[in-house]
Amino acid sequence: MERVTWSLLFALAGMPAFEANDLLDKYSPFYYDWEGLQLGGTICAGLLCIVGLLFILSGKCKCKNNQKQSPLPE
Repeated sequence: MERVTWSLLFALAGMPAFEANDLLDKYSPFYYDWEGLQLGGTICAGLLCIVGLLFILSGKCKCKNNQKQSPLPE
């Protein structure tokens, strides 16, 4: 019985693959332009990296340890 259940599950899970006529159909709602998406992500990451470096080097980042350490109470 378990074997029949698994067979039916795999058959139903594979049905959408049989209905897909063209995997490169540009009018399909599930078509993605991977090259454009990769290029846009790389440009966005580069810009965020440059902005982060400019922020750190501008001196407005208070990441330095200029604060005096308070003595621990005993």
